[in-house]
Parts: sequence; C-alpha cells; structure tokens
Amino acid sequence: MITSETSRESKIIMKPIDLIKVLIADDHDLTCLGLKTLISQQPHCQVVGIAVNGQQAIDLAKSCQPDVIILDVRMPVLDGHSAAIHIKQFDPHVRIIAYSSLANLPMEKNNQTTAFDLYCSKDISSQDMIKAIDDLGKLAQSDKSQFHRVG
Repeated sequence: MITSETSRESKIIMKPIDLIKVLIADDHDLTCLGLKTLISQQPHCQVVGIAVNGQQAIDLAKSCQPDVIILDVRMPVLDGHSAAIHIKQFDPHVRIIAYSSLANLPMEKNNQTTAFDLYCSKDISSQDMIKAIDDLGKLAQSDKSQFHRVG
C-alpha cells in the first residue's frame, strides 16, 4: 500500500531576501534609462524612483525610503550635494553615491560636510556599480534594522 506523505513534508522557512531599494537622480534621460535597466536586471535590487533634479530627489527619498541613492552631482533646481545634505537630515541611514562626469571628482570623503558615502565617475563599469549598490545597500539595511531594534 502506498500512502501520501505530503501532509508530513517538512517545510523550510527561509527569511525573505530584502530587496535593495534604489533611487536614481540624474537630469539626463539616457543615463537614467541605462541605470534603471542595469539595476532592474539584478534580482536583489528594485528601482523605486527616478528624479530629474535635486528637489525631486529629496521628495522621492521621503516617499520611497530607498536604501541607496545614485545622485548626479550637477542637476537643475538643486544640485546633488545640497540634495544629499537635506536627505541625510531626515534619513541618516540611506547611502548616497555621488555620480558625476566631472574629471576632478574626489574619491573619498575628505570634507566633513559632505553627505555622500561614495564617489563614482560616470565611466564606472556595470559590475563595479552593482557591487557598490550591493555593499552600500546591505550597510543601509543593517543600520536601519539596528535602529529599529533599539529605537
């Protein structure tokens, strides 16, 4: 006699993978489209918004609560640096990548007033950009979960 064991199957309970939520802020359509396409191809990442100026980046950061923001340094209405400072005031755990085509882009945080966590030239490779998003996204999520446990 053959009996069914389906009711006795053990179920493995796995913690769902937290998607890394990414906000893109750049005033060039092609750059936004390229970043969105690259990030959307990653199963662990989700593009939660696209802003075309610094003020929109602030507004979307408030409503979308991203883990990582890719923020163009030069944008209309409000530049990336000013937007980053505003964003860090209401969400200190978000990680912000300064994204620029400027040749003299600083490669490290040497100015204490900066709100950027990483500087990337627009000629960064796709692999390096995804690695940066992964690393910063995991840090942001870790900080947020520790803050919620304590706070």
